[in-house]
Amino acid sequence: KPIEDAYDEIELLGFPVSMSWFDMLVTDFRGEINASGMMGSIGKKARMVGHLATVKYIKTIKNEWMNFGCFIDNENNFFDTTHFSRSLEKYPFRGSGTYLLLGKVVEEFGFPSLEVEKMAKLPVKPDTRY
Repeated sequence: KPIEDAYDEIELLGFPVSMSWFDMLVTDFRGEINASGMMGSIGKKARMVGHLATVKYIKTIKNEWMNFGCFIDNENNFFDTTHFSRSLEKYPFRGSGTYLLLGKVVEEFGFPSLEVEKMAKLPVKPDTRY
């Protein structure tokens, strides 16, 4: 079974080879926009789906945590996210995985990013090997 091969690959290599992280999701939803559509959506709210690449933890002037995220979309393009402490309290990162992100597309210095209001880690198809 392809899903079993993917779980074997993740166990051995840390990532799937025979399918993408997105192919492993239970849902077919891939977001209202991808990274390539962000510049055309400045100022608008959008839902995006991305696989977490990295998170940077920063303390604000008020000594509160905030995060900068970097995700990969289903077209293999990177996009950046900003997570203020208000959002993180209710919607924290839950480890490696693919996330559904809701936020406002903003632009600074010619680069778009998503100011995240809500996020949820998306469920993957079950491991049927055992």
